[in-house]
Amino acid sequence: MVTVSNKSFNSEIKLSFMIFVLIFLIKAPIQAQSQPSGVVKLVEGYGIIIRNGTEINIQKKGTIIKNGDLIRTNVPGKIILTLLGGDDFFIAPDTEIKFKENKKKKGLSNIINRNLTLKGRLLAKIRKNLARPIQIRTPNAIVAVKGTEFVTEFIQGITNVGTIKGLVSMTSIVNNKSVELKEGTMSSVNIEGTVMPPSEFSGKLMQDFEFAGDKMSEEDAAGKKIKL
Repeated sequence: MVTVSNKSFNSEIKLSFMIFVLIFLIKAPIQAQSQPSGVVKLVEGYGIIIRNGTEINIQKKGTIIKNGDLIRTNVPGKIILTLLGGDDFFIAPDTEIKFKENKKKKGLSNIINRNLTLKGRLLAKIRKNLARPIQIRTPNAIVAVKGTEFVTEFIQGITNVGTIKGLVSMTSIVNNKSVELKEGTMSSVNIEGTVMPPSEFSGKLMQDFEFAGDKMSEEDAAGKKIKL
């Protein structure tokens, strides 16, 4: 008859528990990366998600998006990205977006920092939620939002931002200068990185975004001030 001491038995339990914790810690980041962050739906044309080197066609019924995904539309392609929590991004043709999110603990709250690196054009409708801050980055600017509707585009080395509702902050990456844009105003960061003074919102920014549900008059489409 074989007997096992309590000390030996307890050591085996502790060792097993430590192995379990180690496996959990290794798998947790992998599982976090595989969690869905939202859904992207095709409106027209063609769009893809590039995930770990693999191309995934975006479907009209919806395709899951995850942390680290690269989203692309072709010239006639239009898609809608909806993140968990209800933030909507209407993505215009010929656009590329790199999506990243970072989850961290702040006190008793779980914070999800979301970043969209943009080359092209989008219209955003963001719900105010301090637990899910969002930044949109272009090669020369950072757009910080809390709860608002706005258009951002990066075309030919220039970042343009126009606010439809709420308040948006745009900062030049080149010189760290910022501008706040209230409803009905827009501004740019030019090729040199200079932040331009605010001006009236131009209807040209709204072109290609009719699928967002915002209507324009003929004057708006011609480039005059949008009617909010």
